[in-house]
Amino acid sequence: MRILIRYGSITRKFMVLETSDRDGSLSLTIRREGVSTSRTAWSTRPGEQATKTIEFDPPRKKNKRITIHQSGRVNYHENGCAIFVAPLTQTTQPCAIYGYRVPALDRLDMHDEDIAEEDAVFDLTDLPEGPVSFSVILGPGDFTPHGRAIKLGYEAEGYSMTLQVDPVTFAVPSDLDQHFTTLTPDRGLFSQQQMEECQAMISYHQALTGTKEAILYAPNGEGVIRMIFSVPMRIAPRYKIELVDPVLHVSDQDVQRDGRSEKVMLKFKVRHRKSGQIVRQPIAIKSIALDAEL
Repeated sequence: MRILIRYGSITRKFMVLETSDRDGSLSLTIRREGVSTSRTAWSTRPGEQATKTIEFDPPRKKNKRITIHQSGRVNYHENGCAIFVAPLTQTTQPCAIYGYRVPALDRLDMHDEDIAEEDAVFDLTDLPEGPVSFSVILGPGDFTPHGRAIKLGYEAEGYSMTLQVDPVTFAVPSDLDQHFTTLTPDRGLFSQQQMEECQAMISYHQALTGTKEAILYAPNGEGVIRMIFSVPMRIAPRYKIELVDPVLHVSDQDVQRDGRSEKVMLKFKVRHRKSGQIVRQPIAIKSIALDAEL
C-alpha cells in the first residue's frame, strides 16, 4: 500500500509498504524522485558528531528502503546496517525503527496518479511551514500512537506499523537544515536475532491461519499449492504425495524448492496424467508424507 501526504490542495508521494506473500516480511520505501551524488552522515554518539560526506559513483536513487523481516531483523539498505527487534508475531513493546525529516512538506514530490482504494492519505494541511519529522514505529496490535499518526494493524499476526508526526522535529546540523534526512537507530531491542528465519516463516503462517498444524494452501493462479510444515525440518525432506483422483499426479518436475524455505515449505503443481494440463482449482489430497530422517 502507499501512504500519501496531503498538504493544501496537493497530494504528495511519501511511502510504500509492501508485504511478502512468502513469509509476511515487510518492505518500506521512502519515495523520492531523482538521484543523489553524495550522502552526509553523522552520529549522536559522543565524539562522533562530526559530519562526513560520502561521494557516490555512480549516483544513487533518492528512494530509501528498509526491510523488516519476520525474524525481527531490520535491514537499512541505504547504509548496510541492521538492528534486531522481536519477531513480528511476538511483538509486545513499541520500537521506533526509522526516522525521516523533510525540510518542508511542499518539497515532497507530487503524486500525479489516481489514488487507489487501498492508499492511505495523511492530511497535514494544518501544519505550519518548515521542517517536519516522522517516526516509523513497530508495536503490538494495541499500540496507541501519540499525536498525529496513521496506524496500520496486522491483526492476525498481532502487531502494527505506525507513521507518526514527531511532536518536536528532530534537530540536524545547521548547514543541513534544508536537506532531507533519515534517522536510523544504532541498536534495537536486542543485540542479536531472536528467531531463526525458518521458524519465523512457520510462525507467520500459523498466526495467519490460526493453527499449529501443517498448512496446505489452495492452488494460486498458476496452480502452485503450498504446504507449510508444522516445524522446521533438519534438511529438505523427501516427499510422497497421494491424490484421491488417480488421473491426477505430481511429478518431480512440478515440485519447487528454494534454499531459503525448503526446510519449511513444499510447493508443487498437480497435472492430468494424459493431457499434462495443470490443475488450478482445489483438489482432494489423500496424504502427504515427508521424510527428513538422519
